[in-house]
Amino acid sequence: MNMKRFIIPLILFLLILLNSCNTLNLNIKSEKNSEAPTPEKPSGPPQIEGMAYIPGGWFEMGSRRASNERPVHRVFVKPFYLDIKEVTVFEFRQFCDATRRKMPKQPEWSSNNHPVVNVTWYQAKAYAKWAGKRLPTEAEWEFAARGGENSGLRYSYQESNFYGNHYGNVADESIRRLKGRFPSVEGYDDGYEYTAPVGSFISNTFGVFDMDGNVLEWCSDWYSKSYYKQSPAENPKGPAQGRYKVIRGGSWNRSGKYLRVTYRTFYHPKVQFNFVGFRCAKDAPEPPAATPMVVADKEK
Repeated sequence: MNMKRFIIPLILFLLILLNSCNTLNLNIKSEKNSEAPTPEKPSGPPQIEGMAYIPGGWFEMGSRRASNERPVHRVFVKPFYLDIKEVTVFEFRQFCDATRRKMPKQPEWSSNNHPVVNVTWYQAKAYAKWAGKRLPTEAEWEFAARGGENSGLRYSYQESNFYGNHYGNVADESIRRLKGRFPSVEGYDDGYEYTAPVGSFISNTFGVFDMDGNVLEWCSDWYSKSYYKQSPAENPKGPAQGRYKVIRGGSWNRSGKYLRVTYRTFYHPKVQFNFVGFRCAKDAPEPPAATPMVVADKEK
């Protein structure tokens, strides 16, 4: 009887002690887990109004169709931003007003939402700098026009859409009616004899408009017919010097081979034409490195 009086309280005491140890152990684990930071999810690139984020990567640049497009070579471009639309008359006039420059004379058929034309390469470069941007390199332009890595596109859009479904502003039946015999796309009418308001047609996979039409576009590079033979593999910027600047894209007075994303041509940087305009690019920040996961030490 006396033994029972001692055993029962002892058992109760041991049970209370065991429960306290378990609670303490759980608290220690909880504290250790709370000390381990949750790995941050990598955030996407900052959005810039009016610009598309181009992720960059490796791609096959050039083609075998023309001597200045050969050889086809692997090129890497780092991520960058590109204007989704060509710079407009209105935007360029704002620049001229702000910097007290003379506005280049625009054709009578143009208006505020049409691409600005009759701009020299130097004027385009000055605008880009004023806007906190720059002109795209030739490699960046082709990468964006192709729609990225390994797209294999000959034009900036799917082949099935070419010259169809209101494809783009190129030399069509309307310009043939206006000028008579003129190299144009037979049976195609885009609705505009000259330039169209920017963004009037379908965009490519990056959401960029008018890469194959409307107006030709200045690039930052000096032109060299043989540059592809010695071009660096990563982020090529063109020759160090030259006489002409690279021009890319199609325009309202171009058709056929001139619309291919690989087609290269050039003009003196001081010339002005009513079928030449530009769009801007901007460096993108390097993708942030993923935060390493810190694992709490296991209990010994």
